[in-house]
Amino acid sequence: MTKPEIAELYARYAQYYDDGRAEEFGLLFTTTATFIRAPGAEPVTGRHAIADLVTAAGTPTGIRHLVSSVIVDSGLGEVAYGAAYVQVLAVDEDAVRLVTLGRYTDEFHYEDGAWRFHAHQYEPFTGAVLRGAILAGDA
Repeated sequence: MTKPEIAELYARYAQYYDDGRAEEFGLLFTTTATFIRAPGAEPVTGRHAIADLVTAAGTPTGIRHLVSSVIVDSGLGEVAYGAAYVQVLAVDEDAVRLVTLGRYTDEFHYEDGAWRFHAHQYEPFTGAVLRGAILAGDA
């Protein structure tokens, strides 16, 4: 496992989601993956159910996920752990607005010849971290 492979996985995650490419998005996850969209939220389980999240969202016009500060820790054999910051922007012809800012925390498994998300969790930054920030919904 290499950091570039995991960084590429995060990049594909962002692009496939933003482009509404549900089937390709789903293939980034193991067959038994879990996806937690927010602390306390019910996990979505399984590759197909996770792909359905993208289908349900449609192709979000002007939404862009920017993933940065990727870190990867090797696990044992075919397991690795990582985290990254995510900024979600709403881009239109008049402005670029921050929709949300947070962190992905992940467990990756090597399955069918590729690294895939096995446990994916999003945690939005709140409170002092965002003090002074104006999010798109607040504007």
